[in-house]
Amino acid sequence: MKNIKFVLAVVCVMTIFTFSQCKKKTEEPQLPPETTTGAMTFGCKVNGKVFVPKDGRGRPGLFVQYVNLGAGLGGGWFLSIPAIDQTPSNSIGITIVTDSLLVVEGSTYKFGITKGSAKARYYVGLDNYPIGSGDSGSMFIRKHDLVQGILSGNFSFTGTNINGQKVSITDGRFDIRY
Repeated sequence: MKNIKFVLAVVCVMTIFTFSQCKKKTEEPQLPPETTTGAMTFGCKVNGKVFVPKDGRGRPGLFVQYVNLGAGLGGGWFLSIPAIDQTPSNSIGITIVTDSLLVVEGSTYKFGITKGSAKARYYVGLDNYPIGSGDSGSMFIRKHDLVQGILSGNFSFTGTNINGQKVSITDGRFDIRY
């Protein structure tokens, strides 16, 4: 009887030990590949951590606009790429916009704060990190197909919130359709 209890105790301990080691591994998100096909992908590193937008239902959190607002006052080409990672408790995002700027394949645009320039910002909830006067960054357009509405490129920037805290956005890439 003593041997049976001992064997049962050993089996119980081994079972508990075995199942306690079975932890589900959570895979770290990976940056999407750099493509030029209009794959509707977006990704970058935020302070070294990969950011890939999701809409809260597991789909890409990406909505793109590139429109010509005409030649008059307030007109020109307007690009908006809001990439949002939506969770029940918070939203994190990166927004890239141009105001009155025709983007051309093979060109690099420095992020700035004036009309006619490209702009970028990072945000967590209500905490915004726009490009300020002391920050830098740029966007390179790898492909722009006006007929098929494909825009692909790379970007990086530093943003600063109202408290002076900085965020570093690196290895950014997008391959979108508009």
